[in-house]
Amino acid sequence: MADIFARMSRKATKAAKEARRFWNGHHLLVDILLIALLLRLVYLNALDVPMFDEHFYVPAANSILANWTDTNSEHPPLVKLVLAGSISTFGDNVLAWRLPSVIAGLVSIFFFYFVALELSKNKTLAALAALLLAVDPTHTVLSRVAMLDVFMLAFALAGSYFMLKKRFLPGGLLFGFGLASKWPAGLVFAMVLFFLFRRKRISRKDAVFSVVIAGLAYLLVYAPFIALHGPVEWLSLQFKDAGLMSTMQMGSSRSSYAYQWLYLQKPVYFAWWPFPDYHAPADMLWLVGLFGGQPDFAIIVLGNPLTWFGGMLALLWLAKNKAKGVSDLRLFSILWILFTYLPFLVMPRTRTALYYMLLMIPAYFLALAQLVVEKKWLKPFLVLLAVSVLLLLPLAIGLPAPKPYFEFLRPFIGPLPID
Repeated sequence: MADIFARMSRKATKAAKEARRFWNGHHLLVDILLIALLLRLVYLNALDVPMFDEHFYVPAANSILANWTDTNSEHPPLVKLVLAGSISTFGDNVLAWRLPSVIAGLVSIFFFYFVALELSKNKTLAALAALLLAVDPTHTVLSRVAMLDVFMLAFALAGSYFMLKKRFLPGGLLFGFGLASKWPAGLVFAMVLFFLFRRKRISRKDAVFSVVIAGLAYLLVYAPFIALHGPVEWLSLQFKDAGLMSTMQMGSSRSSYAYQWLYLQKPVYFAWWPFPDYHAPADMLWLVGLFGGQPDFAIIVLGNPLTWFGGMLALLWLAKNKAKGVSDLRLFSILWILFTYLPFLVMPRTRTALYYMLLMIPAYFLALAQLVVEKKWLKPFLVLLAVSVLLLLPLAIGLPAPKPYFEFLRPFIGPLPID
């Protein structure tokens, strides 16, 4: 017994030393993750009914729990399986629906930091890139709702990190899980393989191995479906989904064309006042009362003009900046935006929505972080970032705000949806 306690004590001491070493080496990341956690938890349950596409995914998770039937079979099942597990554990309530997305959002920030660090070898740059993702309103909203996109991004960034480290088994597994969350993760997988080939950091054998592993991980997620319906029915479903996803148009007034995303047109309203089950946080209403009248409310997926337009300009700067050669970060950023954005310009499915930009904004933030750090603009940029984040925060987390606030932002956020 004494030997067991001694071994446990040594392991605990070793774990504490590892944690201390991590904190000392990456304390900025820890601070960023705490900020991100706060933004994603505050008033998470203020809207305690499904909003936007939660109307599809929460019932699908409950259907899986009831009889292993996915009522949303046009998308892969992994996230719905995660939601089903959360509901089974914590009950069918808003926190059980949304907490997995909170965790996935934090995971995506964590691995984005290490992707940026691996590419740049600069902790300040990596921390700034992670901060930009952590406070981005699109990422914040999608980390607070039970939808697929933030899981796709988390797996894509985690897979990118392991592929860059030449750990092709976990890299392939994670990209397979990304594909099993939402298919556009495959665009990032293709980009990373191209980048590694371009840099001569992967052999053809290792590339094939990682693709095979990704395929096996994807099949593993579908194992319950295959067991119930057989491989022929599964294959038929894949072709059906491919046709549907490549041609289906979003007919909502909240849909948009890919070219409109570049200038932040058509933000996506997930919820807005009056919403019957929105419980306005009482501790915030005093602020609204200073302006008189009734509070207004909206949860909107939108881009931060400072960081999205800044990111586009930074990508152009990277593309033109040949003074120091083609750095890893420069090439990776440019390839990321090309591989993830251009397909949406040419695919038959022309109308989607602004939140599809979630998969593309890492390219913006890698480029912008390099520009800010290289030009030594960090302090003034952080001031501007703080102002812009505070201005848009009520729209990202659904805080009640006075009507003049919404009217001030109306040219940017657009009118209320008609559907």
